Amino acid sequence: MAFARLLFRVLLTLLILLAVIGLLLPSSARVERSIVVDAPAAAIFPHLNGMRAFHAWSPWSGMDAETRYRFEGPERGVGSRMTWESGDSQVGQGSQEIIDSVPDRRVEMQLEFGDKGNGTATFLLEPEGSATRVRWEFHTVFGWDVLGRYVGLMLDSMIGVAYEKGLKDLKSRVEQAQEKP
Repeated sequence: MAFARLLFRVLLTLLILLAVIGLLLPSSARVERSIVVDAPAAAIFPHLNGMRAFHAWSPWSGMDAETRYRFEGPERGVGSRMTWESGDSQVGQGSQEIIDSVPDRRVEMQLEFGDKGNGTATFLLEPEGSATRVRWEFHTVFGWDVLGRYVGLMLDSMIGVAYEKGLKDLKSRVEQAQEKP
């Protein structure tokens, strides 16, 4: 009986400690990757400014062949929306919608991942000589979600690699289109 009480106290202390540490962790997280594309912003923007165009090079498009996608709203610009549903836990279900679009400069998307939270993804197009730097940012707020704050510590390593792959695919797609007469 004494062992059970000791075990209970240790577990309770660990739980309280984890909760307190979790509340001290950052309440938001940001992931950012960028790449220089040898093309003007006007050649890149159409690949970002619509959910079908984004889906064509998105690093998540090929993760699960069984994923069901639905596209809604306008083909391009604000209101262009994509929803997805997959049995694969890495893909899950959610939606992504363009909420702000400034031609050849930026596209902002609202992402919802069901019970896994939500966030904002932003593409920024910045001139670099005759090329363009494409900056892909993701930002999410955890609020009082202690578990989410722990996930926030790993968020960069969780989606950073996918962002890098997606940007390389975008670069390849745009630069190959630039080479065609």
